[in-house]
Amino acid sequence: MSRRPDPAKAARLAELHRLADLRAERSAARLMRAQTAIDALETRADGLRTPLERDDSDPRMAVVADRHERWRRDQLIALNGEIALRRAHAEPLRQAQARDRARALVLEKLLGRRSR
Repeated sequence: MSRRPDPAKAARLAELHRLADLRAERSAARLMRAQTAIDALETRADGLRTPLERDDSDPRMAVVADRHERWRRDQLIALNGEIALRRAHAEPLRQAQARDRARALVLEKLLGRRSR
């Protein structure tokens, strides 16, 4: 005796799948906004990571280079702190996006089994 799929259950499953897809897209968009800000900060930090070439033959230029080096170090410290905070803020968004995507994939798999 073969079981017939219940059309109401199949329709409900399809609706849940659509909602899960929308939820996954929403969480991906939230994560993308957070990751874009992190990427911009990392780009700024990358620019500061390479030190300038120093010419210590002129004492005045050596003082300027030393001040620049301290400024660069302070900027890197501040940027790295901001990057760490943004990454910590983005971690729950990553987890939510992974859960939402997994939910959509499970429902997609169930929907595929139902249609057979």
